[in-house]
Amino acid sequence: MARLPKFLNTNALWGAVGAKTLQRCGLTHVIISPGSRSTPLAHAFATTAGLNSIVALDERSAAFQALGLSKATGCPTALLCTSGTAAANYLPAVIEARLSGTPLIILTADRPPELRECHSGQTINQNGIYGSYPVWAAEVAVPANDLGLLRHWRQTLVNAWQCSQRPVAGPVHLNLPFRDPLVPTESEKGFKTPAGFDLEAFTKLPPNPIVQATLTPATVASLLPKTERGVIVVGPHAFENRDESAAALRELSMLTSWPILADGAGTLRGDLAGDASLVSGYDLILRDAKTARALRPQAAVFVGPLPTSKVLRTWLKDGDITALQIGRAGENTDPTHSRWCRLDGQLVPSGDKISTKASAYAKAWQTAQKAAAKKLTRIVNVDWPFEGRVVSLLDEALGPDDRLFVGSSMPIRDVEWFSHPPGPGPEVLTNRGANGIDGTVSTALGASLDGKRTVLLCGDLTFLHDSNALLSAYGHAGDLTILVINNEGGGIFNHLAVAKSAHFEKLWGTPQAADLGKLCAAHKVRHDLADGWNDLRRLLEVRGKGVRVIEFRTDREADAAWRQKSFRSQK
Repeated sequence: MARLPKFLNTNALWGAVGAKTLQRCGLTHVIISPGSRSTPLAHAFATTAGLNSIVALDERSAAFQALGLSKATGCPTALLCTSGTAAANYLPAVIEARLSGTPLIILTADRPPELRECHSGQTINQNGIYGSYPVWAAEVAVPANDLGLLRHWRQTLVNAWQCSQRPVAGPVHLNLPFRDPLVPTESEKGFKTPAGFDLEAFTKLPPNPIVQATLTPATVASLLPKTERGVIVVGPHAFENRDESAAALRELSMLTSWPILADGAGTLRGDLAGDASLVSGYDLILRDAKTARALRPQAAVFVGPLPTSKVLRTWLKDGDITALQIGRAGENTDPTHSRWCRLDGQLVPSGDKISTKASAYAKAWQTAQKAAAKKLTRIVNVDWPFEGRVVSLLDEALGPDDRLFVGSSMPIRDVEWFSHPPGPGPEVLTNRGANGIDGTVSTALGASLDGKRTVLLCGDLTFLHDSNALLSAYGHAGDLTILVINNEGGGIFNHLAVAKSAHFEKLWGTPQAADLGKLCAAHKVRHDLADGWNDLRRLLEVRGKGVRVIEFRTDREADAAWRQKSFRSQK
């Protein structure tokens, strides 16, 4: 007969049930920030077979690491912190998780009710701390060795796991009050484990399948207006099955004879490379007013959020078109306010053979795409350190077994403009829920924990804003290369009207003179300064466990001037 585990106090029992229940649900990783009040669960997570516990000192960075790991795996990651302001540091990542539809299980330890509202140390009001951003939130009962409450605890965790993934994936927050004693090795006076309690039997759960509605291209096509003047617009994407999704979108294009306008922050451009349906140069194409008018559509299919391109968004908005949106269930991701209907479900191919003839409208797009591709090649193929050319090198260096994480501001726009892979390229991840730079390095660090070679492309301000992530670089089990475009400031602002202000450099240019090499050395992280294009190619070939930083220096003003000159000639 198996020996039942011995528990010395209520919290040890409660923690063991919590960790084992989540492990039974499917949890594999938990990121823990050190603290006292969270001790019961921290110990339980660390001692439960099948769970990987990762310690991250800074809670803000920890939350983004969990976000990145969930983005990479598609499976919820758990976060655990102590009470007080520790929980407040999770908020930026919680916002991004909700807006990007990324599952997270947020566990915040707390003081019990009798220690609140009386200035007890490390005690704030944690219930509702994340506002409307969690898809579900609750406070769990104070632990007790009562079977009824243990069942409540078990059920609450199973519900949290399910709510984080459906009907709308996102963050779930559970607030967890604990009374002393917190340490599992400390005996509690009067405590007894419920008679015959068997942890393995108690946490045995039925299967928890995730069922998602599917949409065939024929179903979608049947709901569209009968017009050849339509477009299929695919925004930033990380398809669960990229081959299946590419096949389904190509099938929809053949059924409708509509071109596919695919965002660079995703795999579709590479997976459909060479296909006549693909348009990747739409931003440049639509900068010419005459061409934009000639290509004005009557209808569209939006897959996921809209692309980064402001030019494209404005063009769609001005047309007041009829649009079908295929995306996350229950969420509106159309800021153009089109005449709009949402289809909840995942687009899958039927496998039917379809023969179609390109329409005059589709041929016009093909002609425009060929011209744009030639012009973009001329813009990017320069000898001096133009930031856009870095994206072309990444198209060469990364294959379908790799991952590219793209930072916001200029990198995401450079990928939109200059990423045109000749064939299947890397998986692409971004933080385009809130579109901010917050936590970018930490998110990429977390994503790389799944073992896939990951390259982060970001600017110097994005890197410096999240440099606390380097605290987690020591002993990092993943393979992460951070490619920092260092133009000593905020390059994106050079493209805005405010660049003409007399106070531009101080208030918006955000000049900085940080020594990235010394910053990396302080964290014992490898740093290389790329000296030219060949050196950058060589450094991008380095791989292996750990974190390394490649710094590529550019001239912010020269870069902005070249873009403005190149794109202006297209208008």
